[in-house]
Amino acid sequence: MKYIVEIIDEDNIGNGIAKIDNKVIFIKNALKNEKIEIEIIKNNKNYMVGKIINIIEKSNKRVNPICKYYESCGGCNFLHTTFENEINIKTKYLERLFNHEIEYMHVNNELNYRNKVVLHVIKGKLGYFNDKTHEICIINHCNLLSPKINLKISELSKMNLNNINEIMIREIDNNIMINILGNIDNFNIDCDSLYINNKYIKGNEYLIDNINNFKFSIYPESFFQVNKEGMINIYNKAKLYINNGNSLLDLYCGTGTISLWMNECFKKIVGIDINESSIKNANINKKLNNIKNVEFICDDAKNIKERFDSIIVDPPRSGLSKKVIDYLDNSKSNKIVYISCNPNTLKRDIDLLNNYKLTKLSFTSMFPRTKHIECVCLLELLTH
Repeated sequence: MKYIVEIIDEDNIGNGIAKIDNKVIFIKNALKNEKIEIEIIKNNKNYMVGKIINIIEKSNKRVNPICKYYESCGGCNFLHTTFENEINIKTKYLERLFNHEIEYMHVNNELNYRNKVVLHVIKGKLGYFNDKTHEICIINHCNLLSPKINLKISELSKMNLNNINEIMIREIDNNIMINILGNIDNFNIDCDSLYINNKYIKGNEYLIDNINNFKFSIYPESFFQVNKEGMINIYNKAKLYINNGNSLLDLYCGTGTISLWMNECFKKIVGIDINESSIKNANINKKLNNIKNVEFICDDAKNIKERFDSIIVDPPRSGLSKKVIDYLDNSKSNKIVYISCNPNTLKRDIDLLNNYKLTKLSFTSMFPRTKHIECVCLLELLTH
């Protein structure tokens, strides 16, 4: 069934919102104040989903998507509007969610910012999985990826990819690392570091990135932010929030980037992560930078008991476990900095901390043109 509706609002994942008989309709790629002819493609008990048939009155914030895969891929959510409007939508969403003043940290690289991609291979064809399915969207170029990664994708697309399931490509300081997963033992491609099934084959065993006078080693399985400018924004803001003290705990420390970033501010820093590969990587980074006051420990975050002046947490999208929340709430640390790629779990966890108050909240475009938001916030100990 078709309807003509007016878009009254926008959500944080790129949908316009309309109503029919007080029932909410989510319409992909629709913008506020537009009049649109839609077709209802899903009718649930509490809401409907509509599809644009025709735009009758167009928003002045609408732009033509630059990507030919935009409708089918699902990796991007805001290519149909200006970057300025995307930031405005995300800011309003965070303000409603947290009921707090929000600071946006600007980035200049809204496109070609990703230094890593994981591509799937099905029947020899390379691409992304379509939005919410495991059907492949075959690509030979992505506007979010660095130009050198796109060149490598174009090269791979012309090769025999039979018996390959997945290909990871990183670009670090103009060097290319490739890790190929599949039923193969060798693969002939020009790159600076080649792994097959996570096994080192040729070139450099790891790549090194230079940021803010630090050197960071990066293996295929290393966690490293995909947007260097966004990462610098987040880490500099964390450093501003807690810029001195005797001791700092870095929970979910990964490869130790933020521990090293903060080393001049604290006499003692302890980084903890459950991933053995990450801790190995962190210790290499510690040695590369000749830093003595940082210790990295492979352990589950829930096992920590020692007290620290300040704490940084940067958990996965699922957020913090109850044991970690209990530890934080009873830690009596003066300040906690929480870095999050999921505002919803961030809000949930903050609400569970009875002894801390949210005092500052910032976000940056770590993943421009997508639905994702990277936040960093300061929590300070309440004095009862």
